[in-house]
Amino acid sequence: MSEQDMTDLVYICDAYDAINAALFGEKLTLGFHEGNFGALSRVFDLIQRNVPENLQSDDYEAMYNILKNTSIPPEERAKMLLSNY
Repeated sequence: MSEQDMTDLVYICDAYDAINAALFGEKLTLGFHEGNFGALSRVFDLIQRNVPENLQSDDYEAMYNILKNTSIPPEERAKMLLSNY
């Protein structure tokens, strides 16, 4: 996966989280089978399939910590997600 592709996915994750919170008052975890909004959460699986093994080893907690850290620009988070951080 290219760095630009991962950057775009990080932007999508940020937008998904913001819309989720705006619609439901808090961030909800929806299954893929739970309508169109739930289907959009597949972006997280796409990211999971493209991060190095060291970001997968702890049930993806390291990956989620990078994604949730919105104090870091999406471009930098994408680089972190693609590297052996």
